Amino acid sequence: ERLLITLHNLCATSGEMAKKSGELAEILHTSIDEINQNLERHVSDGYVAAFTDNEGNRRFYLTNTGIIRVCSLFS
Repeated sequence: ERLLITLHNLCATSGEMAKKSGELAEILHTSIDEINQNLERHVSDGYVAAFTDNEGNRRFYLTNTGIIRVCSLFS
């Protein structure tokens, strides 16, 4: 859940604010492989959306369902 909370704290809730896995790995002090594995799981669960930007980088952001999931962690 740290990854979802981090995306929320970074305001990565739209394509314009989406983050690369490397950025997230650096912030969370975790390997890129672990971040990618968790991101793919969250994409499958519908909490995170992914796209490839113009430079060929894959970027991630919270979906509406992901935002609700994060908010539910605090209530």
